[in-house]
Amino acid sequence: MSKETAGKGGDGPLPYLPLPPGARGPLDPPLLGAAPPGIGPRLAIAEGVLKKAAGVADEVFDAFHGPVTAVHTPATKAARELAGWDSSEALKTSLKNWEQQVKAAEGWLTRIAESLRGASHTYTGTDQGIEQQFSALRGLK
Repeated sequence: MSKETAGKGGDGPLPYLPLPPGARGPLDPPLLGAAPPGIGPRLAIAEGVLKKAAGVADEVFDAFHGPVTAVHTPATKAARELAGWDSSEALKTSLKNWEQQVKAAEGWLTRIAESLRGASHTYTGTDQGIEQQFSALRGLK
């Protein structure tokens, strides 16, 4: 970025050079008739897709939870067997960190499933609500 002084009064340097004539800056409104940035084709989600995705997240949780809990028993047994050694404390610390990460991952999976179910409910409810509102207008033709 180059800096210019603003006028002869020396009001301070401009933080950037002005745009050339006809150029559009990032904060300029979209051209007339053009869709705003980020607006694309109408989003259409097939019936039941979000609920199915929530079910898959639940399946991942169940598949994840079993093997993860299987680590606890052998790790605590090994830590007891190594009592008095530095390896015992390291194993206990690793197990504690592992369990914290597992709880975080299980929390994410649970929230993902809940969010998908909520989105499904909102999406279908909004779709049905709009359909009901416009069905009254269709009868006025």
